[in-house]
Amino acid sequence: MKRRKWKMNTIIIIICIFMIILLLAIIGWNIAYSNQNENFNETNTQNNINTSHTDNILVKDSQNSESSDSIEENNSENSIANSEETIEEGSETMDNQKEEIKINLIINNKTFTATLNNNETVKELISMFPMTLHMSDLHANEKYNYLNSNLTTNSNAPGRIHAGDIKLFGNNCLVVFYDSFATSYSYTDLGKADDVDGFVSELGSGNVTITFEIAE
Repeated sequence: MKRRKWKMNTIIIIICIFMIILLLAIIGWNIAYSNQNENFNETNTQNNINTSHTDNILVKDSQNSESSDSIEENNSENSIANSEETIEEGSETMDNQKEEIKINLIINNKTFTATLNNNETVKELISMFPMTLHMSDLHANEKYNYLNSNLTTNSNAPGRIHAGDIKLFGNNCLVVFYDSFATSYSYTDLGKADDVDGFVSELGSGNVTITFEIAE
């Protein structure tokens, strides 16, 4: 009877041990499975972050590329516009330079015409027209008068003066030449009398009064 009881107890103990081992195995498997899921979730999260970051980079690169293309296009358009504007301004300047200005020079009630250059100095000069100047003779080759206003200058040394030339010496000395000669002085060129011989003959060799006006 005791032996049977002992065997029964032994079986029960073995069953308990087996159940404990089985329970521990189940617990271990659950822990391993949980850890595996956590690692999988972390991997997916990191992949999503990396994908999002990559997408952001691609979007930014695309935006930067579009911005760069836009800037290049704007620069190109501005460059073309500036070039066209420069060409138009240059063409307008050339046209203005080609447009000569006609004036009258009245001496002893006789009118002579002169052709002036279209430049800033001439524009400032004719803004004072009509004007009558008492011009003094100098060196038997020119008549001069110091104006009340200073004019814009663009002087150079012509090397030689020709009869009929009209020039500005310095910034306010208006000079009309009635003889040709070599010179080392610098002048701003204004223009020239059209009928040189008649104009020179009427000027004479002394002081003279000349009225300057714009020709109609």
